[in-house]
Amino acid sequence: MCHLNSFFKDKSGVSPVIGVMLMIVVTVILAAAVSSFSGSITTKEDIPSAIFKASASFSERNITIEHLGGDPIYKDFVKFEISSGRPKMSSYVNNSDVTFYPINTAQYKPDILGPGKVAKISFPINDNAVGYETGNVAGQLIGIGVPFTLTVVDRETDMAIYSAKIVMGP
Repeated sequence: MCHLNSFFKDKSGVSPVIGVMLMIVVTVILAAAVSSFSGSITTKEDIPSAIFKASASFSERNITIEHLGGDPIYKDFVKFEISSGRPKMSSYVNNSDVTFYPINTAQYKPDILGPGKVAKISFPINDNAVGYETGNVAGQLIGIGVPFTLTVVDRETDMAIYSAKIVMGP
């Protein structure tokens, strides 16, 4: 009887096994909860990635943006920012002054600037600056030989897709 009594008194081996099993169960439940939560989170799409080449011509009265490669750019999803002067001033180009070529004649098709296509931002000549040839680009007076920055901005994220310093050519 003494032998049986010592068997029930020695429970030291049971407690660590139950503790380890409980820890494993809790870990599995937490992993399942984190997995189901992270699977339900929607992520915002990344901004388009594209390579452009831009130039400005005073005589042609436009800024030309060539799409060299990368994601297509939709006219309704981008805005064009012009920055110039000291202190630096910036403003956005009116969408009606931007044309994607070749021109889309379909009624319900969006204007898309893809690889090999061109966008042109037109601007009027400023007649008020006597003796200076300046163009009114998005409300900013930019003359021949004057550098300015063109930035193509994603409307959803407000992040720059492309930015380059350009000098207004003759």
